Parts: sequence; C-alpha cells; structure tokens
Amino acid sequence: MADGWFLVETAGQAPAVLMIGARSKQWRPLSNEFRGSVHKIVLRLVDTVLNNVKQSQVLLDVAGPRLALASPVLGPGRQVHGVLMWIGDPTAQPPAAPPSQAWEWTVEQTPRLIASPSTDPRNPLPQSMTEWFSGFARPSDVVRMAREMRAPEVGCHTTGEWVALDGTVHRYAHRCVATFDGPRILGVSVTLPDNVIPEDNDLLARTLTDTTAAATGLAPALLWPDGRVVAWLSSTRPDLDDDALHGRAAAPTPAHTSEMAGAEGFTVGFFPTH
Repeated sequence: MADGWFLVETAGQAPAVLMIGARSKQWRPLSNEFRGSVHKIVLRLVDTVLNNVKQSQVLLDVAGPRLALASPVLGPGRQVHGVLMWIGDPTAQPPAAPPSQAWEWTVEQTPRLIASPSTDPRNPLPQSMTEWFSGFARPSDVVRMAREMRAPEVGCHTTGEWVALDGTVHRYAHRCVATFDGPRILGVSVTLPDNVIPEDNDLLARTLTDTTAAATGLAPALLWPDGRVVAWLSSTRPDLDDDALHGRAAAPTPAHTSEMAGAEGFTVGFFPTH
C-alpha cells in the first residue's frame, strides 16, 4: 500500500478506515486494506492504542519492512473515537499527521455539542454547535449533519464530508452509542489533503450571500423548529444576546422567513443587523 496517514474509526464493532492519500478517500473495513498476519498486527496495534490511550508503534512486513505508527483521536471524556495511523519506511521521517477532530452530541430535540479539549490544536473545534456549523461553506452540509443529530437509533452509522469556509474538506463519521447518560453520537473527522479552490461554485455562492447580507442589513440563519439558530449562513451577525446568537436559546422573531430547497423541517430566518 502507499505510504500515508489514514484514520481508523473505532466507535463501532469493526474498525473502518479512511485513506488520506489520492488512492482512496472512502470508508471501508480494515480487512479490505490488510490480509492475514499483517491484518492481525494492525488490529493489535489499534487495540493497544484503545487500551493505553497513547501513541504506539510496531514493525511489520508489507512488501518489505514498514513502520506502523498509531495515535489516538480523543473525545471529550478521553474516549478514543478513532486512531490515526501511518505506515511507511522505518528509516524515513513520518510526514505530519493530518488535523483531526473528535466530538460528542447529546441526543435531544435540539442536540448539543460537547467539544473535545484534546482535539488537534491546528484544527480546533468550536465550543457551540451553532458556531461550528456557521463555519460550513455549504448550507446542504449543515442540513445533512443537523438531521443526523435528531432522534438517531443506537447503532446507526453515517459518514460524509463538509467544506469549511477556508476551503478545507473534512471527512467524518458519526455513530450513535448507548451510554449511562442516554444515547450519544460520537463523531470523528480528518482533514483531507486537497482544498476546494476559491473559484468553486459553493465558495462563490457563500461570497454572494455575505455580500447580500451586508448590503441589505439582514443576516440569514437556518433555524430549528423551536426557533434556535442551527447556523448563521453569512458572516454578518445581528446584535443578539449570546445564548440566542449561539443557539442555546430561541432567537427573537426574525424580520421574515423563507423555505430552503432540500431543508424540509427547517426554516431560514432573516435578522436585522442595523
């Protein structure tokens, strides 16, 4: 296999892998990448990281000697949501690991984000769901992920990508698990190596929305049915109290509302900014 980092999601019964290199960007079983004794060694390395919650390494033979490094991606309660692994030349300096994130969501009518303080400092996770979703360039990514948060069944597993405002592309996996505090959604993501170009249609559409919001003095926001803000859809913000601004309480009645194609169950509210 090609040298490079990949992320192994470990919240489910069978680890699933995401390659970071150009050869593959799809989740698939770990057994699809490795066979026989090598597969057993890699599984053992993943188990070691899960049990010790720290980086580990091992030498293996994959078309010649290879060094395998494995580091945990930790959630808020220091639970391992995934394992970042690198397999390459044992005499070479490993490349920098790609930025990763881990988080939990409470399963409520309006889900709540629990951010991990141990998330990769190069890719910090915001402290509120609204702040996080407001950094997405595509409203469709917000709608898809917000729907995944609402009333999931224990054991369900979803994957996808979102594009951030800076053009970085993030591939993620969600899994709903049972806990003593009720169902929780465990999430883990990794930043892919190639950014979206500034001329991409989605980034241009966001620029147009920003320009329109600034010119009209109306900030658009995607709203939950109870009136809380899921995400601000432009960089312009109204002068609201902190709880309403960050989706912890219902926002005031917007100046007007509209429907968004493909976002049934949500509304778009427009809030005066001056």
